[in-house]
Amino acid sequence: MSSMISEETVLGDLAELSRKTGLVVRSFDSSVTNDVFAKLEEFDSEERAETLNYLKHSLNETRASLGAEPVYKDE
Repeated sequence: MSSMISEETVLGDLAELSRKTGLVVRSFDSSVTNDVFAKLEEFDSEERAETLNYLKHSLNETRASLGAEPVYKDE
């Protein structure tokens, strides 16, 4: 048995997450990730830290609403 997760499983999980939460999940690649980080660098470090904390908290809340464990346990 392979420990690799198939692309079909990931896509199915993302589709289910989208259906449950109403979020639109789009694929991304390294250029999208680089663009996001470049945009974040335009803001001051305190604002970035506040945004990151907000996003971590939101992710944990969303996962909890779906019955999953939090990703960030330091909260």
